[in-house]
Amino acid sequence: MVENSVFCIDPEKYGADIPITPEEKFVNGVYASTDEAVRRELSRLRSEDNVIPTCKLGCYHCCRQHILTNIAEAKSLVQYIKREFSISQIYELRLRTQQWHEWYDIRAGRNIHQKTALSDDTNLCCPLLMEGVCGAYSMRPVICRTHFVCSDPSICRQTNDPVSIKGDPLALTTVVMAASPFSVVLRDRIENAGLDFHRSIMLLPHWLANAMGWDFAVSL
Repeated sequence: MVENSVFCIDPEKYGADIPITPEEKFVNGVYASTDEAVRRELSRLRSEDNVIPTCKLGCYHCCRQHILTNIAEAKSLVQYIKREFSISQIYELRLRTQQWHEWYDIRAGRNIHQKTALSDDTNLCCPLLMEGVCGAYSMRPVICRTHFVCSDPSICRQTNDPVSIKGDPLALTTVVMAASPFSVVLRDRIENAGLDFHRSIMLLPHWLANAMGWDFAVSL
């Protein structure tokens, strides 16, 4: 378990007064276009192929996957968190993120002697998951916006869940393809800023700690 180390939050760095940056506006525009492409493709699948996603509110097995995001999405996400989360929510988010880092380090073979209540076969959810719901749903990354399956939700569970059933989820890959042009737009934006798009991609909890400036963040 994460120890309750001293962590002070400067209220002036958080709250509704934080302005929306041009980068946020751009990313929000990409998200709106992505959502529309996803909506159209899901509608087509339903009408032409009678394929309906089984994903629904309260089903968050996919939040236990390794979620990748890039620098533009990560920085926009953090601006949203600083603006919309309460001080207590940010404090709790930091604890969950640190706990995820400790779990990840153990799984990667680092800090194997670290005292923790997390076992090696525990698979933590994304730190943004709050009581079964994404705490930053409107700013979730493209990879989350385009992930849908049409198989039994139980199949999405990790293999270390006792109640898992065997098999692979039937992902709706055409949804990802329909939204792919907007992922390219994000890539071009990052590269036009002089950055390497692929090197800007990290797991969401790593980016979260880094962009929030928390002391347990990994080096870029």
